[in-house]
Amino acid sequence: MSVLNEITKAVTETAKTAAKISSDMVEVTRLNVAIGVEEDKVTKQFYEIGRKVYEKYTDSKEIIDGEITEGCIAIKDIEKNIAEMKARIFSLKKIKECPKCKEVLDTEMGFCFKCGEKQPVVEIIIEEEDVPECDCGCVNEESSEEKQDD
Repeated sequence: MSVLNEITKAVTETAKTAAKISSDMVEVTRLNVAIGVEEDKVTKQFYEIGRKVYEKYTDSKEIIDGEITEGCIAIKDIEKNIAEMKARIFSLKKIKECPKCKEVLDTEMGFCFKCGEKQPVVEIIIEEEDVPECDCGCVNEESSEEKQDD
């Protein structure tokens, strides 16, 4: 019976150790998640501070600090690029955005169906694109053959 008691005692101790390790791992995971949540809160606060500084810059053109002003100018340039890309997408999709409520509309619509705002006329610009060359080089071969025949 002594051997059976020793085995039972060893199994019990192993189970307690495993439970303690498991409990510790759960606690570590819970703490890591909580740290992530708190770090997200800090990131959101940084974002809000930056947004407020940027709004102050765009509203009043007040010079805040050299480095901050450079950052604000960089944001302005990025926003301009984004606006140009969105305009290109809108042109390709033949859609526009209501200036009042930002609803996406067909370019032919004279009034916004959401807010009723009269819509400006949108001029669709179609850019001619170069004829893409085939990867196999067939366009180049034809053009070079034409040049040789001349």
